[in-house]
Amino acid sequence: MTTPNPQSVSFAVTAIVAAYNEEDIIGLCISHLIRQGVSVYLLDHGSTDGTAAEARPFLGKGLIAIERFPEESGFPAEDAQRFAWAHILRRKQELAQNLASDWFIHHDADEFRESPWPHRNLCQAIRAVDQAGYNAIDFAAFDFPPTDDSYRKGHDLRTTFRYCEPVCGFNRLQINAWKKSPVDLVSSGGHEAIIAERRVFPIRFLMRHYPIRNQAQGERKVLQERRARWDPAERARGWHVQYDGVEPGHSFIRDPSTLTAYDSIAIRLQLLLRHRGVEELEGALDSVKRDLASAQREVAIRSEDLAWFQREWGASNREQEQAKEERDTLARRAQEIEAERNVLAQALGDLQAQRDSLALVLSDVQAQRDSLAQSLNNLQVQHDSLALALNDVQAQRDSLARTRDDLQGQHDLQGRTLHDLRAQHDALVRRSDELGTYQVRLQARIDELVTSWSWRATGPVREILRRLRGY
Repeated sequence: MTTPNPQSVSFAVTAIVAAYNEEDIIGLCISHLIRQGVSVYLLDHGSTDGTAAEARPFLGKGLIAIERFPEESGFPAEDAQRFAWAHILRRKQELAQNLASDWFIHHDADEFRESPWPHRNLCQAIRAVDQAGYNAIDFAAFDFPPTDDSYRKGHDLRTTFRYCEPVCGFNRLQINAWKKSPVDLVSSGGHEAIIAERRVFPIRFLMRHYPIRNQAQGERKVLQERRARWDPAERARGWHVQYDGVEPGHSFIRDPSTLTAYDSIAIRLQLLLRHRGVEELEGALDSVKRDLASAQREVAIRSEDLAWFQREWGASNREQEQAKEERDTLARRAQEIEAERNVLAQALGDLQAQRDSLALVLSDVQAQRDSLAQSLNNLQVQHDSLALALNDVQAQRDSLARTRDDLQGQHDLQGRTLHDLRAQHDALVRRSDELGTYQVRLQARIDELVTSWSWRATGPVREILRRLRGY
């Protein structure tokens, strides 16, 4: 969408305010900025309460526009369902480039920013900073927690919230007012406006912060409207940690004794006395003190080292005296060694002569070795020849062995045959002897039968039978 510009003035400061369900305080915030001479551009992040309605009466009276985010801002529609802080910061960067203004303030709906000088409003103070040659402003932020549950829309914040404390360390850096130039708010999560050649005014301006106004608003804001809508990717970057540890049942009402009564004059005086330059000097002084302490420790260490070196020096002198005695002893020993070296040199000369003689003998032995090697080669040739002849003889011997084996086989076969014939002959001889004996017995029986009476008596009968048989 086209963003309208504030009225042309000699010096213009614009606060770009983002709000979500801040109905009870948005009117106070806008009216305060307008009274401070600052124009307001409101990004309404899909509020479901009367935030836009509370702001609308200020249109044309210091409120430049009410832009519905993300619908009118060109960002994804799902940003309406989540606390899209990075996209809101990116939209503020775009507006700071497009709006006609000399300075811009990255502003929240629950903040009230003031000049460090009571006689100048916020716009006048920023113009003085600009004239001094600076292009960025840091703010000292103070949280004003509720000390009772009485606050309602329309109440005076200054009388209801009378106690404060400095914001937490992660929220302390608030360099978020800058002279118009390309700016990066996203990298720091909105804690500082990063611009080219930034020169931060040394005196911090004042910021009163009212994030929690009563118990019901605190529970709704933290447990329902913020925590459930935080982007996990932004949480992973370390953003949105201010309410870690707050669980259902948590009491947002603080004991005044744990806080400090708000005194704007004392705080402004403190801001003037302990500005960024003083803090830098204090930091430098602390650094010098640390360096001095380190130097003192170093001196102590060096003193101990010196005492040690002195002890070592005395020991070294004693060692030098001992070394001198040892040196004289070594000198005498060197003379003895020189004499021994001369003797060894003579012995070495004798050994050299023996070596030369042995070299001649070695040469003769080498010649004999070469001759023996030649003889060995000849013997090898003869050996190879004899080996061939031996192989031939071996072949003939193997052939004769095979012939012998064949003859032995034939001989063994004939021997077995002769053995069988002899066994048959012996059996025939035994059979012949048995037949001879049987023949003798048979002949004796025949002779006995022939001579017997019964034979003679049966003689005629046998004759008849013989004739009958025809023989």
